[in-house]
Amino acid sequence: MKINEPAEIKLIKKTLQNYTKAFQKWDISKLIAAFHPEAKTIWFVPERGGYISSMCYGWVRSFIQNKKDKLVIGYTTFDENIDQSGTAAYVRFRFLIEDGEYSRDTTDYLTLLKFGEDWNIVNKSGFTIDKTVEEIAQIKEERTKSNRNIPNELELITLKLKTYTEAFDEWDIEKIRNVFHPEVRVNSVDVETNKFKCQTRSIGVWKEVFENHQKDNVKFKTQIEFIDQLGTSAVVRMRWLATKENYRAVTVDYLTFLKVDGDWLIVNKTCHSEEIKD
Repeated sequence: MKINEPAEIKLIKKTLQNYTKAFQKWDISKLIAAFHPEAKTIWFVPERGGYISSMCYGWVRSFIQNKKDKLVIGYTTFDENIDQSGTAAYVRFRFLIEDGEYSRDTTDYLTLLKFGEDWNIVNKSGFTIDKTVEEIAQIKEERTKSNRNIPNELELITLKLKTYTEAFDEWDIEKIRNVFHPEVRVNSVDVETNKFKCQTRSIGVWKEVFENHQKDNVKFKTQIEFIDQLGTSAVVRMRWLATKENYRAVTVDYLTFLKVDGDWLIVNKTCHSEEIKD
């Protein structure tokens, strides 16, 4: 599995440039180039009603409205971290918005998939902090880092990941309920067709997954490779080794967590899998 290949990082940065240019030049074609048509934005914003999940088309409509009504808004973007595994990747992307009415510092946690030679954003989550125009100017000048990876939050997320692993060790569907938001999506690329594989994992679907793995006597080993947390959002890279008779495969998950009503839940899973050839 190719990990953080320079050529892939370069292509991912091209996608991020399209995202940036969309706002700097009010060019909707750049926004469409950056996002997959079935991409979702998923946030938890208590002051706006709590859990927000919508297709990117709604966000594009909002983009058009903002262009019409708020041409004076200033946007500055830069990537703080890029991590790529095969056809899947994650980016921590800083989005500074200068607006006399509502200036803010947003960190986007983006997960991406590679289709052919192009990387597209398939999920956008994150966390926003209100700032003054003066504070935004200082962040731009100094590239100030946000206060990330709070120890007690990392501990809570780690406990959730432990429960996730136990669910597959014990075939315990209740532990899946404890870890995943009921509307969670699982995203990957079908390497044979180059098509987007996207499945909403209801409990019924999880039960089918468990039944198939049990029938095939699949065993799993897991490893948490990193956690990147800010406020009520996080992304985790987690590696899974699956083994059964005459077969081994490795999967890298980029798991998007949101802290919903005080409870950390996985709201999106973007992954890449490869069979291990002896």
